Amino acid sequence: MHVDVDKRFAQWYERLTLFRAVRTIVLVAVILVLIAGALERIVEPEVFTSLGLAYWWAVTTVTTVGYGDIVPESPGGRIVGAMLMLLGISLIPTLTSVVVSTLIGKQNRAQQEHLDRQGQEHAAALDRIEARLDQLGADQAGGTKGRG
Repeated sequence: MHVDVDKRFAQWYERLTLFRAVRTIVLVAVILVLIAGALERIVEPEVFTSLGLAYWWAVTTVTTVGYGDIVPESPGGRIVGAMLMLLGISLIPTLTSVVVSTLIGKQNRAQQEHLDRQGQEHAAALDRIEARLDQLGADQAGGTKGRG
C-alpha cells in the first residue's frame, strides 16, 4: 500500500481549520507522551513503577515544565528523556508555527481573491460608465448637429 505524502499533505492543507490545527498539535504531543512514557517504563521499571507515573513524567517533560519529582536514572532512561525534551522544545513549536503560517496563508489568499473580485467588479462598473458616457457624448453630438 503506497501512500502519496504530497497528496495527503495537500488534502490536510485544504481542509485545515483552526480546530483541525489544534487537534493536530495535540495529537502529536499525545503521541510523543505515549511513546516516551511507555519507553521509559520499559527502560526503567524500578524508577517508573507504573505506566501512569511514566506518562506523568512524559507530560511534564514534553511541556518543558519538568517538576523534578521523578527523573530517569539510567543512561537509557536519560536518552529517552533527552530525546523527549528536544522534541518538546523543537517539534511542537515548529509544528505550531507551520500550522499558524498555513492558516495565515489561507486567510491571505482568501482576502486576495476577494480583492481581485472587487477589482474586477469595479473595472466592469467603470467600463459600463465609460460606455454610457460615450453614448451620452454621441447622443449630445448628434443632437447638436440636428439643431443647427
